[in-house]
Amino acid sequence: MIVKNINVSINGKHILDNLSFSLGTGEKICLVGVNGSGKSTLLKALSGVIDIDLGVINLNGSKVSYLRQEIPHEYDEYSIIDYIKFETGIDNLEKKLRELENKLTEDNMDEYGEILNTYLSLDGYSFDNNLEIILSGLKLNKDLHAKVKTLSGGEKIKVLLSILLLKNEDVMLLDEPTNNLDSNAILWLEEYLKNSGKAMIIVSHDEVFLNNIVTKIFELDDGKINEYNMGYNDYLFQKDIEYQNQREVYEQAISDKLKLKRQLQKAKEWSSKGNNKSAHNDNDKIANNFAKERTNNKSVSKISKALDKLSVPDFEEKKPIKFFFNFDNKKGNKNIVIRDLICGYDNFSTPLINMVIEFGDRIEIMGGNGSGKSTLINTIMGRIKPISGDVVIGNDAKIGYISQDTLEVNSDDTVLEWLTKGIEDYDLSFIFTLLDKFNFSYDDRDKKYKNLSPGERTRINLAKLALNKINILILDEVTNHLDKEAIDLIYELISSFEGTIISISHNRKYNEILNPNIVLDISNGSLVYKENNHRSL
Repeated sequence: MIVKNINVSINGKHILDNLSFSLGTGEKICLVGVNGSGKSTLLKALSGVIDIDLGVINLNGSKVSYLRQEIPHEYDEYSIIDYIKFETGIDNLEKKLRELENKLTEDNMDEYGEILNTYLSLDGYSFDNNLEIILSGLKLNKDLHAKVKTLSGGEKIKVLLSILLLKNEDVMLLDEPTNNLDSNAILWLEEYLKNSGKAMIIVSHDEVFLNNIVTKIFELDDGKINEYNMGYNDYLFQKDIEYQNQREVYEQAISDKLKLKRQLQKAKEWSSKGNNKSAHNDNDKIANNFAKERTNNKSVSKISKALDKLSVPDFEEKKPIKFFFNFDNKKGNKNIVIRDLICGYDNFSTPLINMVIEFGDRIEIMGGNGSGKSTLINTIMGRIKPISGDVVIGNDAKIGYISQDTLEVNSDDTVLEWLTKGIEDYDLSFIFTLLDKFNFSYDDRDKKYKNLSPGERTRINLAKLALNKINILILDEVTNHLDKEAIDLIYELISSFEGTIISISHNRKYNEILNPNIVLDISNGSLVYKENNHRSL
């Protein structure tokens, strides 16, 4: 694939600007960039989902498949197997082959050959077997005759992934392929892609996943591509070096500018003294003052020109956030007791769950897609009534909740309104102090929430939790769809928070940083206590 000088605009906004790159056979590329930089736009342009304004995309005969994030609602009533066969095109090919085989003549032989070749490229005669292998690897434990609308978010991604893999195209464009996938499915997909000979461009924020697959980085910045011929970890290391170099250049420019300003001030002072100095006679005055004045004026002019030429590069300092949650971690009952709990809805229910969550525990809830992890969290928070059993929350427990959906809300509230919503009595001076601690300036107070970057949204939501003095954090797949800045904030939060954390995540680095002392397997209700358990059992 060769991409030359493509431009893409959406709703009048320029997204990709004169962008060029090439993708070789079997290359495994990670596409990085802050949210809104155009990563998904580029993948859609390469796959033909959206049109380019200018430029050329030369596929050189390659076929491209693109991983969508959603199944359109118009297919809700399809069975899973019918939808897969429809999207891969296998059902239509089989139908045409049967029709032509029943009336095969010299006139339609060429047509039959073309359709048969397409069918063979899909490995059509082994389609059912290949589908079984892929769905087994992705751990989609679902009746394939069930309707698409019965699938959970993670199960839908598995279906969409199976379609992409079955198409067996030359180039795979994977936009967040691990989002909502359970751990076993991620491991299988990682191994599959690593061993694949297909070219691929991957957008993902799962660092472990990327480290194990990609060998080259495309950094999308200001509508253009910067290439790094290295793996993901080496890229992060290189970016740190670039940041430090930029910082040194910036600090040197600031220092040089201050030095020149001081020199200019001294030169002006000398010039002024020389002009005002008296002489014994006219000849001395002409000889001395004229020479000094000319010298001093030249010096002033030279320094002024040097100062004008000196430019200070743009540089944004990375400001660390010192998380603080103003709660008393000793007094009061902040425990959560789950007794003989079964939760669910309609025809779904979890196994029996019994556990005591003491203040300071770090709980990882694990299980496959559709096993009831989010259902349990919603039951703990009182959003869903238990089928049986109960959840008893200590009187001094204050729960804060963040999910992927929290960060995706497009509210017209300002930063100040979003932060203080639901809080009747607050000290405005404290609010501005809090905003400053989370790297929001006084002028940022009037920014609309919907216009904030993912990193800014994460910061303001964490500030809101701090304002509410929460002592129990419930986090449900919070790293999905976030950029690296926002994910790093989440990592910092879970490493420093001293209260209780109840968490769902299939992000391996996240779970390593969380370092849970208790793991609940929602699929069977069993508890595993880790070596870092602080309790005396």
